[in-house]
Amino acid sequence: MKNYESLGDVSLLIVEDDVFNQELAAAVFDDIPNIKIIKASNGEEAIKIIKNQPIDLILMDIKMPKMNGLETLKYIKESDEFKHIPVIMVTSQPQEKKTAYYLGADDFISKPYSPEELKLRSYSYLRLKNYDQILADIQKNGKGQSVSWEVQAEKIKEALALAEHSQKLLEKLGTLAHDNNFYDKSSVKRLSEYAKLLGQLCGLNNKDINNLQQSMYVYDIGLLKDINGEMSKKNSKEYRKHPIYGAEIFSEMDDTPLNKMAKQITLHHHENWDGSGFPDGLKGEEIPYYVRIVTVIDVFDELTSSRFYSKDTVGANEALTIMKRDRGTVFDPQIFDIFATNFEKFRDIKNRYE
Repeated sequence: MKNYESLGDVSLLIVEDDVFNQELAAAVFDDIPNIKIIKASNGEEAIKIIKNQPIDLILMDIKMPKMNGLETLKYIKESDEFKHIPVIMVTSQPQEKKTAYYLGADDFISKPYSPEELKLRSYSYLRLKNYDQILADIQKNGKGQSVSWEVQAEKIKEALALAEHSQKLLEKLGTLAHDNNFYDKSSVKRLSEYAKLLGQLCGLNNKDINNLQQSMYVYDIGLLKDINGEMSKKNSKEYRKHPIYGAEIFSEMDDTPLNKMAKQITLHHHENWDGSGFPDGLKGEEIPYYVRIVTVIDVFDELTSSRFYSKDTVGANEALTIMKRDRGTVFDPQIFDIFATNFEKFRDIKNRYE
């Protein structure tokens, strides 16, 4: 069972004209006292409600009198004031799903409700309320606010715990770490795509590839320690500590395969094949295999896109030429050769995110 209590007080609006189905959906949450259930029998009532009280999630049927679910969804998602509210549409019809998807529906569920499925789907969206507030706090703290790293680290741990295996939420956290440090806005998505491709080419299984992709969203969370611009110069004493700061956060997380991999990558992504890297000076196969994959794509991305310590970039082909000089010093020779042999595929990803 998900920990609903950790969400605090949240509100769920059920929009359904059939009283029996309305009560059936509400009954699913009877054992969760911190969820306030509000009911509406059509779209007009629903809009009046969201205009007068905060709503954290909407569960809405499509076929209703006065104003049906699709019309109501369109109104909500076109409104700057209400478009942030997640909406789960109740339908099993392919055409209705397609229409609702293009109107901005966040998810779908069918009748009769599976209580556990409805709870799990609802939890996934209700936690966004807390998650977005935590990210806002992290961002504020990272822009010169007088808070300690201990306070910032606790906020990051909260965000990671809520994100679990959600690629969308991990991406938002990773983007925040890079945005606060003036990377370009596509960096975490691009790095994730590089990781997926090189992981596949190196023969990783699908589960490890998925964990590798998700790790790339958060491998630089130690940069969020940069509250007062202390990491502004690459290879400064403080900058060289950011892998340690990030790994400390993962040390207190659940020992899942994803967190293990993310911790290794976070701690060691600046290690070099010849032992000249940091923070531990690992050499050769002492460096975990996943990390050696990340080193290649991280350097490629560093050379071809802006980072906070350097706005200078080179083209993809020039980057490859530069990287060839570091084969066997910075990079695992075998992994680098796989990258170089398939270079055009990585260049295509780079071009897609420009």
